[in-house]
Amino acid sequence: MKKKFFLICCVLLFLLSGFRGNQITAQEPISMGITQMIELAISNNLDYKITNYQLENTELEVQKLESENLLAASTISNLEKEITLIKQQNQFQSAKDQLLLQVVDDYFQLWATEKDMESKKKNVELEKIILENAEKQVAAGYSVDLDLLQQGNEYYDALFSYQESLLTHKKLIMEVKNRLGINNKQDIKLKVLSIPEFPEIDLKEAQSQARKNSLTLKSESLEIELAERELEKAKVNDLSQIEILKLENNLSIVQLERLLSQQDIDYQVEAQLLNYQQSKNDIVSSQKNIAEMEINASILEKQFQAGLRTEDELISATIGVLDAQSRLISSVREVYQAYLELQRLMGTLEEGVLP
Repeated sequence: MKKKFFLICCVLLFLLSGFRGNQITAQEPISMGITQMIELAISNNLDYKITNYQLENTELEVQKLESENLLAASTISNLEKEITLIKQQNQFQSAKDQLLLQVVDDYFQLWATEKDMESKKKNVELEKIILENAEKQVAAGYSVDLDLLQQGNEYYDALFSYQESLLTHKKLIMEVKNRLGINNKQDIKLKVLSIPEFPEIDLKEAQSQARKNSLTLKSESLEIELAERELEKAKVNDLSQIEILKLENNLSIVQLERLLSQQDIDYQVEAQLLNYQQSKNDIVSSQKNIAEMEINASILEKQFQAGLRTEDELISATIGVLDAQSRLISSVREVYQAYLELQRLMGTLEEGVLP
């Protein structure tokens, strides 16, 4: 009996240990780059799902009306149906575009806050060394208590700034997990940041593509056609001159609105292209800066090993490298934002075609 009980206990312990092992595996950090984050957002984001269902309902309603043959005899009603559907498609596409832009920005913000934490942690180390040196100076009579007090304030300012950066990063992670539909207890790890080759974009081609794919312009073209049909119908039905004049004015209004929309699209594309080109130049400048800072830190490291430099000088050089890395991350973030905004305006922003 005791032997049987022992065997049962062994089996239970084995099963429980296996169960715990699966839990640990499930909680291993998720390694994510921009592509993985977008895939999670498209699959899990609740706001995006709601907009998708709203679009499906609109399409189903149109199908229902067509199946009941309610619109067959009315060109005007058909146009109204198409306008409603295109507006819902535009709303859906806008929601999707904004989600993609936000997720890409989340990726760079996570990198930026990580570098900010590293830099501020090193700054705490630096201020602590300076504070300890100040204490020695006061003890030896080479400095006064006021100097020590001031340096103490510098140290605690650095410490509080570091703690604030930890909280900011933690809050951002919570927001990103919520947007991606990730359990808050699940750890995430960012894949190494790489800088892609960003393509050259021709202004005229970009503006032409933007006009071609604009759902706003498509909707407004249908509204012009609808206004023309309503005006024709009014003339056929011999409505009053006042009513006809109002409909003529309505037609002029929608024509002008479409012209304004086209001008606005052309302006936005041109302005965004300038931002894109400037951002690409900023990356080159940031890369040169980080290379210089890394060379300087390497030289200081060798001098420190030889006893020619102090620890606080070495930490200062490390902070310089971290700050240069932060500036590079910011530059890459800006060129991504400009590029993706251009793709959005051109109607070609898709989750699978990021640089």
